[in-house]
Amino acid sequence: MKLCLASIHPRRLSGQIESLIALATHLESLGHQVVVASAFESDEIGALADDGAASLPAKLRRLWQAMRQVERSAQGADLVHLNLPTPAFAVLADLIRARTGLPVVVGFEAHLADPVQLVRGGFLARDPHFYLPRILINNGLVARCAPYQCERYVVSSRLQRDELLRLGVAPERLQVLANLSNTAKLAEVGQARARAHLGLPDGPLVAYVGHFHHVKGADVLASAFATVLRTHPQARLALAWSGLGERRPIERLLDCPGVSERVIWLGVVDVGALLAATDVLALPYRLTIGQNAFPNVVLEALAVGVPLVTSRLPLLEELLQEEETALLCPADDPASLGQAISQLLSDAPRRVRMRARQRRLAARLEPASLAQRYHELYLGVQRGQAHVLQPAPNRP
Repeated sequence: MKLCLASIHPRRLSGQIESLIALATHLESLGHQVVVASAFESDEIGALADDGAASLPAKLRRLWQAMRQVERSAQGADLVHLNLPTPAFAVLADLIRARTGLPVVVGFEAHLADPVQLVRGGFLARDPHFYLPRILINNGLVARCAPYQCERYVVSSRLQRDELLRLGVAPERLQVLANLSNTAKLAEVGQARARAHLGLPDGPLVAYVGHFHHVKGADVLASAFATVLRTHPQARLALAWSGLGERRPIERLLDCPGVSERVIWLGVVDVGALLAATDVLALPYRLTIGQNAFPNVVLEALAVGVPLVTSRLPLLEELLQEEETALLCPADDPASLGQAISQLLSDAPRRVRMRARQRRLAARLEPASLAQRYHELYLGVQRGQAHVLQPAPNRP
């Protein structure tokens, strides 16, 4: 089968496109011809420092470019798999289906935002640049404008499935399949070797990977780290910042005696090596909007086996088994976060048990197995299309 896998995200800035490329690689190994379409040519992608900073006209122009690119890439294909940020963009999939005449499988990467929560909870005031577009676009009102006529809608979680049911999508069109992580980049390496590769010192190491927008909670970790140092004064905090969001507020929180000298600023690094080097990975999300439903870095941590502390949020609770594959803390609670990190640093046997359980969970999310299920989904859609298109029998 010839497949067009498409995303409207710029490749350099999106874990979503990484998941799509991982899917393409495994589908090719199953004998499919795969074309991956995105909004940008490969030589443009590297020049984008922060797509979020683009003006609204620039974003609309890139969205139009993405749609045109999908149409061009779909020529000669048997099926289009189009990944979209949330159901608020569902009408684009219906448009691609109408313009290409091809069956379309739609993947929704994230869930909708709750505008009331973002306004009343003070999120908008803290980071308007990040939250305002999600209030205006990624909401249920916009999502209800689509007719939802595509053949299948694929989501990673039961939470997203329930969201689509509330929007009126027929249950038989829904499929829950976890997003793939690109485990090929996670070469197995020991902790000592990984630290030498990254130039990291010996001793207890806590790490963070991601951007610094308010939603990620990096400031919560910065506030919590002083608590960690009270029980583990030799601990260090390694921050692998993507370059997005504001660095200065995080620096101010860490700029105090006894703390600042224990912080290592890494920037963009080999994530696999950092995970292997780390004693505890801290991902203190405030919300799970604006990223893959199952965050790529969480899936990568499970695959490597990294003791994990993250937030007690519905999507993460669905993915993780509390006390088995991660410690879950209340969101936006530095004291609880610091206590949980300290607990893991103090309990080496618990970290060993957690790694083993993480790898068992990761085995159920193995990309090749997930790709096989996508393969079966595509074949089912194709068979359904052939049945619909076959001539009606002659009647006497």
